[in-house]
Amino acid sequence: MKNQQSSPISIGAKGFSLVEILVSLAVLAILLLINVQVIDQVQNTWAASNARVSQFKEARTAFDILVRNLSQATLNTYLDYQSNYVATAAQTAGTTGQSPTSYQRKSDLQFICGPSSAVLTVGADTFPGHAVFFQAPLGVTENPGYVGLDRLLCGRGYFVQFSSDAAFRPGFLPPGNFKFRYRLMEYSPPAEKNQIYSVSRGVNGEVTGNLYADARALISTGETALSVSKTRPIADNILALIISPRLEKQVSAAVLPTSIAPSYAYNSANIASPTVNSPQGTQHLLPPLVKLVLVAIDERSAQRLAEQSGSETAPPFGATLTTPFQAAAALEISEVPALVKILAAKRVNYRIFSATVSIRGSKWGI
Repeated sequence: MKNQQSSPISIGAKGFSLVEILVSLAVLAILLLINVQVIDQVQNTWAASNARVSQFKEARTAFDILVRNLSQATLNTYLDYQSNYVATAAQTAGTTGQSPTSYQRKSDLQFICGPSSAVLTVGADTFPGHAVFFQAPLGVTENPGYVGLDRLLCGRGYFVQFSSDAAFRPGFLPPGNFKFRYRLMEYSPPAEKNQIYSVSRGVNGEVTGNLYADARALISTGETALSVSKTRPIADNILALIISPRLEKQVSAAVLPTSIAPSYAYNSANIASPTVNSPQGTQHLLPPLVKLVLVAIDERSAQRLAEQSGSETAPPFGATLTTPFQAAAALEISEVPALVKILAAKRVNYRIFSATVSIRGSKWGI
């Protein structure tokens, strides 16, 4: 029987050296660091995208509401004698009658838009951009018995305001620490409180009073189903609303589509741009088209702006959101790009909504 001998052990065999282990750990650490950075970047991108989607979804919904309601604006224009000749004759001594001389376009309603600082007579810091007020058959009512009357004539208006959430903040939250934001406000008085037939009027019946005097009233904290505030926010973080009334096409080299409102201001109660063939100009007419531009930012950008402004009650942009918009003909050419530069300088995450609204009730040329 042969003796089994074990194989000899190689004296030169050895494991990993300390240097090799350290190099391996260093490579592993670099790979882990790269993975962490990639995951962090993906997480930040997802969070930013999620914030944009949620915030801009609200802005898109508000923009769609504005477009839909503005397209229903009406003036109910009609033709009547130039003036109240019966009243004129009665006021003239020794006169028993006065024959009418011509017909004139008239309306009991009003459409008005322009810079908020001019329309609402307020500062451009807290009311940036433009405002619009009009009448439309929207059927808003407080009386449950009128719910089926969906064509009731109502006033409606839209503008941007920088304000706090004190009036609509949930009661279970602690007092203070209010959130100041730019908000798109909707002025929506019910049909029972429509002031169109109670304001002062001119000689020819045109509106001279202020149909929207209470549009800036603060939201009531004691609202009930039968006593709802006339103005409410419909979207947060809306920086500016730009409104440009326009013709359907360019009439001539001198008459551009923006000629009916070259500086954005339009008031159907006033005579603007009269001609020999149209002595009333734009009076008692709705613009055929209205160009709308809505600027929105996400909540993270709004929160950062509030922290950087030094005071949460101070509008972060001041009057810079209104200053660029002076000439409607330059809206797309230079004014919107100027606004983009302002937003880029603030490094905010923004989105610009734009649409051209055709007003169905416009009877241009009548």
